[in-house]
Amino acid sequence: MLLRIAEGDRRDELYEAAMGQESIRDGETVIVLSANYEPTTSKYGERGVMFVHMEAGHVAQNICLQAVSLNLGVVTVGAFSDERVKEIVEMPAEENPLYLIPVGRI
Repeated sequence: MLLRIAEGDRRDELYEAAMGQESIRDGETVIVLSANYEPTTSKYGERGVMFVHMEAGHVAQNICLQAVSLNLGVVTVGAFSDERVKEIVEMPAEENPLYLIPVGRI
């Protein structure tokens, strides 16, 4: 499910949280993929973490495929400060950021 959880342009802050990766600041938008592990780990134990990561990879791949089909530039970013990203986008405590995906014009 795609939800807007924060208003306003937060790219400069996300750029800093992502160790200065230019694509974050230069993209038209940044999609932040996050997960709450509890529903899956309550059913599958610690193996549920792997299932969540697999599904996040599938979601990221589909975002990338759709962006390319629309002739947009896209990249997946995994190097960032989890806590700082949570603060920037006002993420609920139970959510964990997994990917930053900047999307923009080529």
